[in-house]
Amino acid sequence: MRFRRKKLRQAGAVCVAFLLFGLSGCSPSYPYLVTNEGCNCQTYTYRDDVKKFNVIVRSSYKVGERISSHVEITFQNRGRDTLDLGQAYVRGTSENVRYQYSGKSLPLPFVRIAPGEEYTVTIDGSDTEVVEDPWRKIAGERVVIEIMKLRMGKALLSNIVLTLVPVNPKFPS
Repeated sequence: MRFRRKKLRQAGAVCVAFLLFGLSGCSPSYPYLVTNEGCNCQTYTYRDDVKKFNVIVRSSYKVGERISSHVEITFQNRGRDTLDLGQAYVRGTSENVRYQYSGKSLPLPFVRIAPGEEYTVTIDGSDTEVVEDPWRKIAGERVVIEIMKLRMGKALLSNIVLTLVPVNPKFPS
């Protein structure tokens, strides 16, 4: 897992393993679509207008010898309190692809996002098994991402559940 904090125009990076690394550099990338709220969006924004924060999600995958995925989650604090990731977890569950940590809750970094700031978590993963035709795993694939135990000030926020489906260039839409 690679994390980026954007503080106005500054960016810093911290690296931690989330899934197996190793995106293929040669194969083209295809988007996952977030299907929440009737949307089929390459970039999806979850908005909480009461607590005043956003969660922006973008995701893509590549098919080489294995399927490799990339998910970017940006937390934006629009409120007056601090958005706290210190006790938060993320869980990604894939229906068809065997990611190392699929279905397991992994802690987010101990980060506090001040009002007006944002923080980006990047998750890169690769299938743990090699199959003859990895495109078969993309057919019917669905990934559910859950973000749990975020806090705004002292308030525990509701879990955020996002459903992603891949755009498959082998099938007409």
